[in-house]
Amino acid sequence: MNPNSSTLRVLAASLMSAAAAFAQENNSVQLRQFLDQQAGGLNKLMVPAESALPVPRLTNGNVDPRFRITEARRFLGKMLFFDPIRTARIRPEFGGVPATRQTASCGSCHLGEAASRAGTLLNFAAGGEGRGYTDAAGTFVPRRRTRSDLPVIRSMPLFPGDTMVDELPTLTDIFELAKGTPARGRKLPPPGNLLRTGRLDAVDSVARNAPSVIGFAFNNRLLQGGFAGEPDSSPGGLNPFDTTAGDNVALLLLDAHRMLEAQSAELQKVPAYRKLFRDAFPEEAAQSDSAGDVNVLINDDTVLRATAAFMRTVVTRNTPWDRFLAGDNNALTPAQQRGARLFFTPAANGAGGAGCYSCHSGPMLNKQYNDSDVTGVGQFVEENFFNLGLRDHPLQALNAAVRKDPRFRDDGRREVTFRDDDAFEFRTLTLRQLKDGGVFLHNGSFSKVRDVVQYFNAGVAQDEEAAAASTFTARFSYPRGSGMPRGLGLSAAQVDDVADFLENALYDPAFVRFDPNSPTRTFEPTVQDLTYSAYRPDLAALGTVDGRMPSGLPRSNNDALSRRDMGIEFQDVTGHVGYAISTASRGIDRQQDAVRFTNNSSSMVDTHLIVVVRGLADQVQLENASGVTATGEPYIRVFVPGGVLMPGQTIEQTLRFRREPGTPVGYFFRLLSGQGNP
Repeated sequence: MNPNSSTLRVLAASLMSAAAAFAQENNSVQLRQFLDQQAGGLNKLMVPAESALPVPRLTNGNVDPRFRITEARRFLGKMLFFDPIRTARIRPEFGGVPATRQTASCGSCHLGEAASRAGTLLNFAAGGEGRGYTDAAGTFVPRRRTRSDLPVIRSMPLFPGDTMVDELPTLTDIFELAKGTPARGRKLPPPGNLLRTGRLDAVDSVARNAPSVIGFAFNNRLLQGGFAGEPDSSPGGLNPFDTTAGDNVALLLLDAHRMLEAQSAELQKVPAYRKLFRDAFPEEAAQSDSAGDVNVLINDDTVLRATAAFMRTVVTRNTPWDRFLAGDNNALTPAQQRGARLFFTPAANGAGGAGCYSCHSGPMLNKQYNDSDVTGVGQFVEENFFNLGLRDHPLQALNAAVRKDPRFRDDGRREVTFRDDDAFEFRTLTLRQLKDGGVFLHNGSFSKVRDVVQYFNAGVAQDEEAAAASTFTARFSYPRGSGMPRGLGLSAAQVDDVADFLENALYDPAFVRFDPNSPTRTFEPTVQDLTYSAYRPDLAALGTVDGRMPSGLPRSNNDALSRRDMGIEFQDVTGHVGYAISTASRGIDRQQDAVRFTNNSSSMVDTHLIVVVRGLADQVQLENASGVTATGEPYIRVFVPGGVLMPGQTIEQTLRFRREPGTPVGYFFRLLSGQGNP
């Protein structure tokens, strides 16, 4: 062998690596130049500093002091967003169930692990139970259903085993006009009476996919049909204080989600909240002291302003996309670079791209590419609503049932404007953090990002009625122009590239899990937020409990299943689950047993089955234990497929023991359901 051959191979490999690095750098530079041209400047795609986030301004251009973002307001708003104490507005006369009081929060339908969405097709706040569980692969699975621990109040449950039943979606009100004719709309048409309302019935659910909070500040309309931010003069608007979309939606959601009028009295009882409100609103605190009235400080107005301040700061800043825009040539993979180029290349006139950027531009990828506005929220309104030929969300069936109208359809934007030329149109949403979104589009009909890309690629509507409307979007059906075939005409590989860009290039792990080195603020309350003894001794001195919200309640939800999901408590199911043990093998110092666990009850066993092994001799150890309990007993965590062991279902588990020779292996079980360490 030539002694120089190995050196030559190393040199060749080094040259190839250098060539690849040069190609990557060259491709990155070219792509940034292309993006700069398409977007009218890279800065239009970059997330501004927190001090420059869109916020309401006075006529002279200065920030309106009523709505300025301070750290004290942001922190208070975050605590309020995730604290169940506020859902205190339960009205039995409209079907409300007192047992659901203070069991839910904004965080019930906006989970950090689900991209600040619900992550499920059906989303429930009050009247729901559960949050989600982690499977054997370590993947978080959102799971919230209607409550099964309350008496039947209607006729048909939503899921097997459930007893809580929804009558109307949350945003639906049914009024009676003077002649007794039911009418749609959210404003009371005098002299009508409110007959039924989804805002106060047994289950708090919305008949559209819960939207992401990310990019909240970058919108002049919010909610899927643009209800929030619509002028009060609009036929379907409800904006009595003529505020921006963000502040309007904060008010609307207080009303929709069992908080308005009832939350203030509950918050005033909590010393830590009294301190947090004083920190966030010093002027109102001084006025409150002068008047001797705490209502001046803690009221629906200050609550919505603090909540809006928090939601305005909800952005992602450290995705591969953000790093690429800032100059990191290696931030995007070659596939993601190809996907980004397709995303920003027009579909029309033979350009061969996906043309996504025409509707998804700006820092949050949620507006028209030519919608420039110094405030950051955009000037265009109606241009951001589209009819994509989609079916209704399944819960719209409740609207059809209560009206006895099987042809009832979700009006989309028309529900707000009452204009026929807005029928079936829904708002363009942010594309950040989609990887964790769970379900997509307003009807939640897709569970994979690639399937959404393929839906656009095909250009074929789901729903014939929506497709037959004059509002059906040509950008969706014939994006390449009239006379061309339907859809985008992308190859399967190109669809993969676009999906890769959307899922991975726009994903920020710090949004889900706190990273001290990331500029992105974690959405959910972190250990630092809730460990008052270490990080907020001023609140600890007022009686806060580490790991809980300032009220002392658990984060997000306060129902029994959620508490089990969060590892706060466990349910003893020893009497519900039977077991059969068989010894698979026995050696001098080893024994392996196989155990079949069967749910012999009529109830579900939720989340994880935790098998606590009791009665072992000191000379025997459970080798495959998951951990030990607080009392020192070994346990094995059994991951139940789908998070539920239904009545009659069986699951198997192997137990491996090490023993001193001659020591018998004897034991019995205590069986628990829940997550965390018992």
